[in-house]
Formats: sequence, C-alpha cells, structure tokens
Amino acid sequence: MYVMPVYVYEGIDTGGRTIRGRVEEGSLSGAGAELRRRGLMITSLTETGGPDVDGSIPEPPDLNLILTKLSRVKKSDVFFLLRQLASLIKAGVSIVLSLSILEKQTPSRRMKYILSSVRREVEAGNPLSDAMGQFPAVFPPMVTNIIKTGEVSGLLDVAIERIAIYWEEKLALRQQIITSVIYPVIVLLVSTGIVFFIISYVIPTISGFLETMGGELPWTTQLLLFIGNNVSSRLFEIVSGMVILVSAVAGALLLPAGRYFIHRHMLRLPLLGAVFQYSNIVFFAKTLSMLINSGVSIVEGLKSTRDSIGNTAVKKIIDVMIERVLAGENLSSPILKEGGIFPPMVGTMVKVGEETGGIDSSLSMVADIYAKLLESRIKRMVNLIEPVLLIVIGGIVAFIAVSLVGAILSSYGTVPGG
Repeated sequence: MYVMPVYVYEGIDTGGRTIRGRVEEGSLSGAGAELRRRGLMITSLTETGGPDVDGSIPEPPDLNLILTKLSRVKKSDVFFLLRQLASLIKAGVSIVLSLSILEKQTPSRRMKYILSSVRREVEAGNPLSDAMGQFPAVFPPMVTNIIKTGEVSGLLDVAIERIAIYWEEKLALRQQIITSVIYPVIVLLVSTGIVFFIISYVIPTISGFLETMGGELPWTTQLLLFIGNNVSSRLFEIVSGMVILVSAVAGALLLPAGRYFIHRHMLRLPLLGAVFQYSNIVFFAKTLSMLINSGVSIVEGLKSTRDSIGNTAVKKIIDVMIERVLAGENLSSPILKEGGIFPPMVGTMVKVGEETGGIDSSLSMVADIYAKLLESRIKRMVNLIEPVLLIVIGGIVAFIAVSLVGAILSSYGTVPGG
C-alpha cells in the first residue's frame, strides 16, 4: 500500500506567530504549495523518517548516507558546478530543473546529496542562496551573498557566472603558489636525503678502510669521518628530534595563538614571505572587489572575504577593518595603519577609490598589480633557488669527494705533510 510522505514544517502565519507541524503530500513541492495556500511563510520544510507523534521507532541510520555526508567536495567540482548552473539558467532552464540535471550528471556522491537537498529547498519555495547557505563548507558566504544580490536584481545567471570566473582565477593562482613552494621544497628534501644517506651510511661503511690505509688523514677526511660516525651513532636521536619538531609545529597550528604566530611569521620568511604576502593581498582585493561590485555592502563583503582567506593574521586584520568601518571610519584607515601585511600602496589606492566613488575598481586594480608582482616574484624565486641549491649541494658533494681522494693520496705519501 502506498504511504503518503510526511513532511515536518515550521513557518510564520499572518499574525506573526511561529507554527510547527506535519503535512502529508505526494512531494516536497506539493507540501510547500499546500502550506503557502494556508497563508504560511515557510522557514523550514523537510521530509521526516523519524518517530511520528505516536512514538513509533525510528528507522536505523543509513550507512551510505553517513558516508556520503562525511565525504569531501573538491573546489574544482564546485567551480564546474557553478559554470554549468550559470549556463543552464542563461539558456532559460528553470533553477529546479537545472539542479536536477546537475544532480544526475555529477559523479560525486557528496555533491549529488547536496544538489538534491538544495533542489528540494528551492522546490519548497526557498531562495537558491538560502538553500546553498545550508552547506557553508561547499558554498561559502561569499558565494551565497553574491547569489542573493543576483536574485534581487534578476541577474542570477550573471551573478553565478561572475562567481565561477572568480573561482577559476583563484584556483589557478593557488595552484601556481603551491607549485612554486613545492618545487624548491622537494628539490631540497631530495638533495638533503642523498647527502644524509652518504654521511650516515656510506662514510661509516668505508671509515675502517680509510683508517687502515696508513698515513695521516687530511683534516677534511677526519672532519668527514667525525660527522659520519656521529650521525650514524645518533641516527635515532636525530630522527626523533625531527619528528618532535614537525609534531610541535603541527600542534601549534591546532592552537589559535600558535597558528596566528606561525601565519604572521610566514609573511616574513626570506624568499617565500613575499609570495605569501602578495597572494594574501591578491585574494583580499579580488574577493572584496567582486563582492562590492555585485552589490554587497562593505561590512558583509569584509566578513565574506575574511571567511575565504586562510591566513589567521590576515583574518585578524580584517576583523579590525570590520570594527573600524562599523564605527564610521573609512576602509582605507585600518589598511594604512597595518603596514606589516598591507603595503602603503594598497591603503593609498583604496583611499583614492573611496574619494572617487570607485572602491571596487581600486581594489580590482590592486589585485591586478599584486598578481603581476606575485608572478614576477615566483619566477625570480625559482630562478634563484635553482643555482643556490646547485652550489650548496655541489659544494657538499665536492667536499666529500676531496676528503676521500685526499685520504687515498695520503696513504701513498703524495700529500704534503703525509
């Protein structure tokens, strides 16, 4: 026998009172239509599978649903989703049908679940921005705020497309930064590992042979043997120390004070510090510019920008900006006072934008300028790191080679003082 689905609802009646209850309908959209016919403004409407008013036992949890909720959604998947959604809406497809099409196409179980939930909320009469706002980890406030302005202005497709373009640029910039940081780190780790292997394993293995060759060993060979024997005998302590150091840094990142300290001093590192600083400026200026240009207020734009930036030190400065703007100050004032992260040029250009009424254009110009500076800095850093690593690693290898050759020559008495 067919059982009509039961939906739990919450809404506000014409008298302003909050009403809660249950309604039986064939679909979520039907339930929403019935409640609106009763004069209710729906604030929540979900299908229930839990205990009814008669106290019946709820169904056991769905393991597949739990695994779906725990899975992650890639940023690239969100970007492609927004691109496709904007194209469908621009082509005249309704929002509900667009979400249904994307729900069927996506291979991600987590995204399929999210799109299904968003579609049901929209079918129930809720705005798309509110429906997406239930998943802030996938659709951050920046996205929902711009979509909300698009809904109000009637340019929803333009708003979503603007978000997609921004997201694409952000992903490309982030990938560029990650690549620029990973490359020298990998080269340094591999080179260090090779040298460590030679010193801790190869040198102690041949030390007995070198000492029995006769003759007085050169100081370079003696130093090499001293380092090799000590590293080999204290290998456990060295590895343990490195593990403790990495664990301490990871633990500090879990604490607010430690995370702030590390993020603050990341911006002052040689070579990499400028990359981190410029990237934060680009993300800040580009995000806030797009939000203001989309019709979002400066305060709401700052809040959304704060949530989209990962550096805790920058987040704290944005919090100060929000407080100052709410107190009636201009946005440029706190930026000019914070010279550690935002150079004076940033605050000056924002101030010019405030005076001319084009703060979004000024922020966009700041983003473009520092994006070019960031690209130049990355190229310079990579070009500088390669020869430096070559000289350092080559010098170590040359020192080892000279020490070994010197020991062999000293055994034949050909080295002065041998």
